[in-house]
Amino acid sequence: MKIPELPKIVIEDEAKIITLVCYLLEYLGVLNESQLLEIVTVDEVVPQFKLNDALATIEKKELAERKESGENAFSITETGRAWLTQFENSLAVTLRRKMLGVGKEVVRLSALKKAVKWNVSQTKNAATGVSAWRFYACFLNEMDGTPVMEIKLYSKTKDGVLKAQEKFLKDPAKTLSETIGNFI
Repeated sequence: MKIPELPKIVIEDEAKIITLVCYLLEYLGVLNESQLLEIVTVDEVVPQFKLNDALATIEKKELAERKESGENAFSITETGRAWLTQFENSLAVTLRRKMLGVGKEVVRLSALKKAVKWNVSQTKNAATGVSAWRFYACFLNEMDGTPVMEIKLYSKTKDGVLKAQEKFLKDPAKTLSETIGNFI
């Protein structure tokens, strides 16, 4: 017997979108517009134009305030916390958990992007003419942005280097310690 798929959740009610945004700001801290967009539009839970309308209402009602950091970031206000206290239970617990999980991953990757520059590219050995794929990561000093450490992982296939990138992004510290451990 085949188990039927769960129906797709789409929130179009502005009050629920506002509640979801306040929830994310309360439990994840300061988020910029692109982070909010990335979180709430996962699986098309909230249509993008509905989020834009909700953000305008949030500002108008002073449920969140924009930070002057230049990143277009929002932080929840006391009025937003009062809104959340009143309406948080209007969102399903499973939806809140899912959005919080996605949000934590978005915040983690955002912090990683600030500390590490990385890319995947195809290289060609000038002497042999053999091409390979390379995953490059450069750890930056948090204070002045200068390079602290660089790693380069090579693979004969693009798939291999993409797996290395995925493993690195999932847990950089573990990946580095395993890589270094292989040489000791």
